[in-house]
Amino acid sequence: MSAATGKTLKRNQIIASLICCGSIIAFILLSYLTGLFQNADNFFYDINMALRGPIATTGRISLVLMDEESAVRLQRERGQWSRSKLAAALDNLCAAGAEVVGLDMVMSAPDQNPEEDQSLIDAISRCNNVVLARVSSARGVREISPLAAFREVMIGDGFIDVPLDQDGVLRKVRFVNAKPQQQAGLELLPSFALELARVYLNLEFEFDFSGKDYFLLGSKDRHIRLPYPELLVNYVGDYTAFDVIAFADAVDNTFDPVLTQGRLVLIGSTISSEKDFFTTPLSRFRSETSNLSGRFAATEIYVQGSDEPGVACHAHAVENILSQKFFRHLTGRPAALICLLCGIAGLFFYLPKVDWVYGIVVLLVNLSLIVAVSYISLTKWLIRIDSFPLILIGMLQFVGGVILQNVFAHKRTAMITAMFGKYVSSGVVKELIKGDITTTLEGRRANLTILFSDLRGFTAISEKHGARDTALLLNTYFDTMIPLVFAQDGTLDKLMGDAIMAYFGAPVEVTDHPAKGAATALNMMKELRLLKQRRDIKGLAGLEIGIGLNTGEVTVGNLGSHDFMNFTIVGDAVNLASRLEGLNKIYGTAILLSQSIANQLDDRFVVRDLDIVRVKGKQTAVNIYELVEWRSTITETALVGLDLFAEGLAAYRRQDWDGAERLFRQVLLKLPDDGPTNLYLARIEQLWSLPPGPEWDGISTFYHK
Repeated sequence: MSAATGKTLKRNQIIASLICCGSIIAFILLSYLTGLFQNADNFFYDINMALRGPIATTGRISLVLMDEESAVRLQRERGQWSRSKLAAALDNLCAAGAEVVGLDMVMSAPDQNPEEDQSLIDAISRCNNVVLARVSSARGVREISPLAAFREVMIGDGFIDVPLDQDGVLRKVRFVNAKPQQQAGLELLPSFALELARVYLNLEFEFDFSGKDYFLLGSKDRHIRLPYPELLVNYVGDYTAFDVIAFADAVDNTFDPVLTQGRLVLIGSTISSEKDFFTTPLSRFRSETSNLSGRFAATEIYVQGSDEPGVACHAHAVENILSQKFFRHLTGRPAALICLLCGIAGLFFYLPKVDWVYGIVVLLVNLSLIVAVSYISLTKWLIRIDSFPLILIGMLQFVGGVILQNVFAHKRTAMITAMFGKYVSSGVVKELIKGDITTTLEGRRANLTILFSDLRGFTAISEKHGARDTALLLNTYFDTMIPLVFAQDGTLDKLMGDAIMAYFGAPVEVTDHPAKGAATALNMMKELRLLKQRRDIKGLAGLEIGIGLNTGEVTVGNLGSHDFMNFTIVGDAVNLASRLEGLNKIYGTAILLSQSIANQLDDRFVVRDLDIVRVKGKQTAVNIYELVEWRSTITETALVGLDLFAEGLAAYRRQDWDGAERLFRQVLLKLPDDGPTNLYLARIEQLWSLPPGPEWDGISTFYHK
């Protein structure tokens, strides 16, 4: 290959790379600015909203939902809500201290019974704080307004019609609509949410649109700042993010007044037949029926499907105005500039020395950064960045770079082959991408439950069977037992040969970790019995395990060196759990507990007091207990035997050897081959031959693990 030919090939590759990169940038920018990616951008935005989940509210909004249950309780007729009952609800809400009440229903037609209308008019007049709903534009008509009689007594009204995006999702609401006047000028009509917030904040109906991307509502001295021209709703969750009152409770005055005192209260329907539901960025990923159960006495309020009730959508918009936490959508030139910069950065993939392996690593890192920045900017800085064009431009630049690299690699190979008669491969990875992560060694004290389990006689089993059968046996055993730990939110600390060490209560804190540890131990024994029935794997039938459980304070965290770290636990409580596991062999038991965990178990577990011991490495004696079985599965005969054992143990501790021996022998009639009972009978026989002195305290001391 001549020098000129090599330079030409290199120059052609640079030119092709610039053309390809520029074409991709132009295509992305044109498509983005013309709205071609709108649905995809909205989808990624909705994912970020769903990942963020619910957030805290100001606590100044409550919902009164006209749900199916209220319809039944109030005997709703003719598919309409009784206006006299609505009047009763208004009177009760206002009497309970509601600051402002919004009715998410258009009172545009009179009731068949004029008395119904009059009762509602009187109630609105008495409250003097009611905002009504209107429709600013509808098919076939210009607008739909409340009846004149209602307008005379209302404090304000606002339009409830909201624009949906192309995919049918409600993400934005308009603040105002302009209505042309007959003489000249425009009349500004507020949205329902804006009017509710204005009345609640006691602001003048004055606007200042001098700002570029915002406007001011209120007087010069007292106003709030709002985004222009519309509100990208920062949904705080679903409707359950707000305090909810059933409409029937509002009518019957059986709600908690705390839920309305000084608050803005919205009344709206969740009846499925009225179809006042909207898909939101949060609800589009929900398929189940949402429900609110037990927050207020025995009330249950249901909404249809996964969509959000319209009244709740207005509440979210009002919440944004009150909290002043607005999303800002980065569009226009700033968004185009970000796309341009990402596209130019894509030239990296066209560099000759960047192979596809290295390129895909960089691509994944860049895509992760785009997704992370998009999420963080939305959730932390309240800035919406359209991530889809950035993701697409990165992927297309990677594909374009890989294709061009392959095209020119083939050309280069052909030239080398033609001139030198051999192929020289350059496809070798020269360097691995490694990130240097500085890890801080942190630890904390926590009260946890520790579980140790160990296979009995496994050495003999492994010697009897070959290495392959032993490995299969262990893998089968661990495959069965480890998921039981995870099922109770436990953490597998380590596997030590045939032993398992686990703990409960960290890294995720749980309050009932003693019960979770005990449940795991019983489930392990149950699964072991099932394992022993299998005949497809050698050695399973001979497996026996011992388990020790202790609850205590330990040090938990990332412990180790900078080169090797492990999230683990250390402390005396860990050692005691290990000692208890070993004591099973002496007492002939399967599961031993310390007093600290036994005292925290509820009636679901059958536990018996076993002994007072002093284990190796500890001077203080501790009470130990046996975890026998679930109370729901234990037999009456076994319970009688355990009661007899408790009586025998009490006699033993007061040195009544005759009584203790008699009771223990009765235990064996109920629980044949009971390990602890046989142990105490052997001890009594020794005590008969070598009576203890007056200093005898009944403590068993063990000098080995």
